Amino acid sequence: MRSAKSAPNFLTFDVEEWYMANYDSDVFSRYPAAASRIEWETDRLLAICDETGHKATCFCVGRLAQERPEIIRKFHRQGHEIASHGYSHGLVYRMTPEAFKADLNKSIRILEDCTGGRIKGFRAPSWSVTAEILPWFYRILEEAGIEYSSSVYPAWTYLFGIPGFPERIHRPQVGGQRTSVYEVPQVLTSFLGQKVGFSGGFFLRFFPTWFIKSMLSRKNHQGMPAFIYVHPREIDPKAGRLPLKRIDRLVHYWNVAGTEAKLRKILACDRFEFLTIGAYLRRLEAQQ
Repeated sequence: MRSAKSAPNFLTFDVEEWYMANYDSDVFSRYPAAASRIEWETDRLLAICDETGHKATCFCVGRLAQERPEIIRKFHRQGHEIASHGYSHGLVYRMTPEAFKADLNKSIRILEDCTGGRIKGFRAPSWSVTAEILPWFYRILEEAGIEYSSSVYPAWTYLFGIPGFPERIHRPQVGGQRTSVYEVPQVLTSFLGQKVGFSGGFFLRFFPTWFIKSMLSRKNHQGMPAFIYVHPREIDPKAGRLPLKRIDRLVHYWNVAGTEAKLRKILACDRFEFLTIGAYLRRLEAQQ
């Protein structure tokens, strides 16, 4: 059973097509007629949530929502939280402030048309927030009415990260002013002398289930929520394959066949509470 002082966790889905990966390019036009299994994949994720009794925060790509709005409506009808993952799944640090603002607002309009409610959360595609863009990143989120972001990986990788960024949920201070937007960063652990994630993407697929449960328990007993994040393609061994370089291919496809079983085992563990990010922040605000 969960300890009274344990923190909850968040189950999050990055709802996007199998080819939306930002290794070499933000341009996905090379896959105009690519076979899609997104409906099967998202139905499977919905079934897992229904069977385990948890609600997810779904960071949805606006272009996908525009082309397949019923997917977004299914998540919404079943009580899951809908948030933005941008319109184009472009890397934020490659955008100008003006381009990011237009991309974000377009995604919000489409998602709000799908749900009939306000969009309050955002996650940068591929954790593409760097220290250099922070002066305008949170300002644009504020202007768009976003209340929380889950966009920062607080360590270095060859693809993304802001080393030294706090792991706790907080309102970042940028340029001497505290933003009104909460940041919900990844929570990390130490592995082979490096700070790394443990409960999403490659790290969820790489680490054994017992290790992930142990890290979740440790962080929760320290009063720190953590989140799981899963892409629909990660539970689907039959999803399309990108022509990636060896290291990128390893990161992108390691143990896809084992992800669904691992996710089910974690979500079925009664030691953990899972809330949507929005529900947790409402609880946090009520306590202040």
